[in-house]
Amino acid sequence: MQQGSAGHHLYFFFDHLWFVPFLAVFFAFIASSFIYRKELPCKNGMIQRHDIYARIGHWLNAFGILLLLYSGYQLGFLFAERKVYFTSGAQQMFNLHFIGAVTFLLGASLWLGNMFLDPKRLEEHAPYKGSLKDAIWHYLHLAGLVKSEGAPTGKYEASERLAFVPLTLLAIIIALTGLVKVLAHAVNLPGWLMHAVHLIHDLSSVVLAFLLVFHILLAAVVPWAWPMFISMITGNVPVEEVKKNHKKWYKELQDKGLCPREDA
Repeated sequence: MQQGSAGHHLYFFFDHLWFVPFLAVFFAFIASSFIYRKELPCKNGMIQRHDIYARIGHWLNAFGILLLLYSGYQLGFLFAERKVYFTSGAQQMFNLHFIGAVTFLLGASLWLGNMFLDPKRLEEHAPYKGSLKDAIWHYLHLAGLVKSEGAPTGKYEASERLAFVPLTLLAIIIALTGLVKVLAHAVNLPGWLMHAVHLIHDLSSVVLAFLLVFHILLAAVVPWAWPMFISMITGNVPVEEVKKNHKKWYKELQDKGLCPREDA
């Protein structure tokens, strides 16, 4: 409890509940070890692309990042001045940042834990040899600059798989530096360490913000992304969409007997 202007007492979650973010990471990783992904067969003209666990992790991440970016902007970062000071306004932004951090850590730890505990999920998200070429060709085709569709697309497009690496690394860096900043509310850490941590945390957050703008544009705004974006809400995509734009994935489902073959 700290005293602000006009004698108002300020309650900062980071000071009193500093252990909660660490518990969020711990319990999310434990929960991720019990999550088993199961591919479902085509049903009623739909195919499941994201199960309930994937959607929970995604939207926890999204909501947490939005809170973090907004509150971080208000509190100041790098050379940007703080918009709120040691008043009730600062208290609200710090506490909002705390809520965003816990939400983000829950979603990110659930997603990362399940990703690295399940080699198959890591394999289908990670980039492959030729990802950059396929991604460039894909967007050239969408822009009408080339006629050929290029290599058949799997469950996740080449551009999505390329984005997996920087987004994952940034999430890990932001989470680790954020946890060090939280730990500083409980123990004394060297000034040089905290200066480095603040700098890395802020730089990583700025880079992540720019990447998220492109992610939102390509995953939710452009018309050709709408069928796949809806799957992050409902979990499913139309079979016809998969046949048309994700031929490699549809063939894999056919080979597993989850979708009927055309000549069956």
